[in-house]
Amino acid sequence: MSDVYKYLKYAMTGDKKSENQHDMSIFMKSEELAKKYEIEYDPNTFVPTDYSMADSVFEAAVELLTSIGIYCIDTNKSIQIDEEDIRKATKSTETLEIGRLREKVLVPNRYMQDTEPPIIIGGPMGGTVSEENFLEVHLSSAKEPIVQGIYAGAIENMGHKSIQGKTPMEMLAALKEARLERLATELANREGMTLMGPGTPTISQAYMLVSTDKLYSPSDVQEVYQLDELKTDFETFYKSIFHIERGGNFLTGQCPIFGGPSIGSPAGLAIIDVAETIQSKVVTGANLHLSGAVHINTNSSSTKEILWASNLSSIAISRNFHHYTGRYYWNLGGCCTDMMFYETAAQAIGDTVSGRDVLVGPVGARGAGADHSTGLESRFMGEVAHMATDLSADEANYIIGKIYSKYENMLNAAPEGKPFSECYLVDSEYEMRPTDEYMQLYMKVSNEIKDYMSIE
Repeated sequence: MSDVYKYLKYAMTGDKKSENQHDMSIFMKSEELAKKYEIEYDPNTFVPTDYSMADSVFEAAVELLTSIGIYCIDTNKSIQIDEEDIRKATKSTETLEIGRLREKVLVPNRYMQDTEPPIIIGGPMGGTVSEENFLEVHLSSAKEPIVQGIYAGAIENMGHKSIQGKTPMEMLAALKEARLERLATELANREGMTLMGPGTPTISQAYMLVSTDKLYSPSDVQEVYQLDELKTDFETFYKSIFHIERGGNFLTGQCPIFGGPSIGSPAGLAIIDVAETIQSKVVTGANLHLSGAVHINTNSSSTKEILWASNLSSIAISRNFHHYTGRYYWNLGGCCTDMMFYETAAQAIGDTVSGRDVLVGPVGARGAGADHSTGLESRFMGEVAHMATDLSADEANYIIGKIYSKYENMLNAAPEGKPFSECYLVDSEYEMRPTDEYMQLYMKVSNEIKDYMSIE
């Protein structure tokens, strides 16, 4: 549905403004629209049940886009968004198939309280991964039957030396990363399993380099990161033009910051989240949009405000706009902590009930600490999501409330947890398993979540 040429032309000829002016315009307009459309945050609700408010969020997002536009940081100009293009996109019905061979998956177009489970994508999803554990971290997720794809992490070093950004070294790092990810799927006997990423590079040349049938085939899902808070750049255009012409799947990702210069309230976040999803399809032309909004005080996606806004935006999209959506899980607690499991459960239940199509992760320690990603965490995310397909919104609110009370007081002092090497026993690439301590914690929290879900 995207007319890339038209929007690139707008990026070259639009009204000139500073980035600060754009940020302030987004902040002011989103708050104004929240009042105009009576979109009010309810701190006692995690999954909003007012469908009319969700519809209002969508209309507010359309008005935000058509009045402010998208800011191109390379030209310092605003890209005008045509409302007619948005309305046409609401009626399009593309399908999305990912993976190859026995691992081919048709992504469901889910809706509120859908009984079909979302697609489960494991892996570090851009979080830092050490060079020595890179293969095993990704392999641990590929080995989990409930996991249907792997989202790559960012390799920390190469040859024990740091990777300088925006240099040719990124191309070599991307090659190494992609080869190890593909090897992980083969060692897990899941050849053809979809890869998402790569997570290490920032330059378009590196992404294009790994676009081969052996590494990132057209059936995999390459990452095109749209800049946060309704912005874009030439790199986004480079990548999107390449993938559209190649005919391959690609996703847009964004992690808007609640409390940052453009987002002042949960209602404003919900509006901007929906607007960025529309941007993904109409301007960038992606097959899938992943959102990972975080709170400025914690850098995590598991706070009450983020849960409410993300779930509301998911409902708004599922009711008004055909575009596949997913969410990144940036957890505050580290691996092998009950907080990490609780954060994942609260998000997985909300996303599943609110109609999200794809769940990704989770990553512990906010993705900053190396190796805070394991297959067991992804297994847990998938199991909780599958259980949540039977829940109503009211039941989900009750259960998430119980779970949230378990970690709310830890948001200011989260447990550090343990990296992958202390969570898994690895004898070889063919034989690895979680430690007894880790499995006992997983079973304890899993049984607790099951008990919550069995309450009438």
